[in-house]
Amino acid sequence: MQLYHHFPFVMIMLPMVMSVLLLLFRNEMVLRNITILMQAILAVLSFMLLSNLLHSPEEFFTYKMGYFPAPWGNELRAGIIEAIMSGAFTVVLLFSIMGGGKDTARDVKPEKVHYFYVMISLLTSSLMALIYTNDIFTGYVFMEIHMIAASAILIAKESGDTVKASIKYMCMSIVGSMFFLLSVAFLYGVTGHLLMEPAKTVIAVIVGARQYLMPLVLTMTLFVIATFIKSSLLPFHTWLPDAHGYATTSVSAILSGIVLKGYVILILKMIIRVYGTEVSAILGVVPVMFWLGLMSMTMGSLIALTQKDIKRMIAYSSVAHIGYIFMGIGLNTNFGFAAAGYHILAHAFTKSMLFIATGRLINVAGTKNIPDLIGVARKDKLAGAAFMAGALSLIGIPLFAGFPSKFYLATAAVREGQGIWIAVIVLALSTLLNALYYVPTMQKFYSRDNAREFPADYAADKSSSFSLVFLMIANIFLGVFYIPIISLLERGFSMLG
Repeated sequence: MQLYHHFPFVMIMLPMVMSVLLLLFRNEMVLRNITILMQAILAVLSFMLLSNLLHSPEEFFTYKMGYFPAPWGNELRAGIIEAIMSGAFTVVLLFSIMGGGKDTARDVKPEKVHYFYVMISLLTSSLMALIYTNDIFTGYVFMEIHMIAASAILIAKESGDTVKASIKYMCMSIVGSMFFLLSVAFLYGVTGHLLMEPAKTVIAVIVGARQYLMPLVLTMTLFVIATFIKSSLLPFHTWLPDAHGYATTSVSAILSGIVLKGYVILILKMIIRVYGTEVSAILGVVPVMFWLGLMSMTMGSLIALTQKDIKRMIAYSSVAHIGYIFMGIGLNTNFGFAAAGYHILAHAFTKSMLFIATGRLINVAGTKNIPDLIGVARKDKLAGAAFMAGALSLIGIPLFAGFPSKFYLATAAVREGQGIWIAVIVLALSTLLNALYYVPTMQKFYSRDNAREFPADYAADKSSSFSLVFLMIANIFLGVFYIPIISLLERGFSMLG
């Protein structure tokens, strides 16, 4: 066994152990720096893992957990997709924590700030487990840890609005967890396995014999509904605007950029590694993702058009862009998965940058009301530039990350041939709607007419400036060097099954 074979286990256990050690500290700066260092270590391990996988004969491997081997034991699975996603997510986490550090120090009470960073560590551990697990029930367990940690960091601001938003998020997420656990129980009853590969083998046999089709349809339907709720796909999105709108800056960036994606990665693994694309097509559940994705793309953007609160506008934009991801998954093709994977990356880097930039602009103006933010980008030029870069990316302007992801989603729909015209039309319509709310907002931010007077003593946080610069560079990198990245994603998803 090579050294890098242990990396997935280390990436799950390191933040879990750190969540205990962080209880020993009370200084916010020390806690933040330790957490940032941990994220940096995880990112380095992820990219080292990716490099080793690309330069070794084995392009993926399984890692046995505990004494018992498969099919009775527990396993981790590491391949190209897992390494890319864990690397990207830890980088986004790192710069989200760094970018919103000043707001965290202000919004979280000093006597409770260590709990905040403990929950960030647990959230990181659960995210790594969702990415690397090869066991369905382990996925459920860490899904619950993911939910609890996300609720805890949301409520850390301790305002009435964040308490309500956290309770709303937890209540809806618990419903999703119920569906997921029921599905795990039914699937275990049908297959007798919890590891993904043995379960897939049994499913292929019983589907080939045309047995237990309705129970399998039920299990997959429950899995899909659970993921819709937890990832805020419309019409299960109602918790998201409040959660993003009232949270402190780092939490808004993490919730939108990272938390939602962990659940999506798990359902991708369920579709490919448990059911398989052929069985998924027979069961007929995956196309629902396609159609609900199209609806979410349109309705999320339409609702965003009506918002006056800048953070709620960006939150509804997330509802729309989660729709893009599910539209790609719903095509049930390898290229559709790769296009959805690219949008996961593009959205993670873009939305974290948008929320950090928006947090700074709100701090300048002292309000989230868009009409009261006229001219604010002239006061904080870097935040204004980052907001513009993020908006152009989500609209789908070339040279930014959102362009290739939308282009590849359209290409995947054309390759599939089914629902091609409606997919292309809705993609074009959603892009137009994105422009209709982001372009006027940018115009207001840079307008000289009726511009407000902002405090002269405003000083931007250097760490957030560094975060915004890096995230803008990453966004442009994804928008320019997309061919090798999409090729790598396509290769990774082809091996995931």
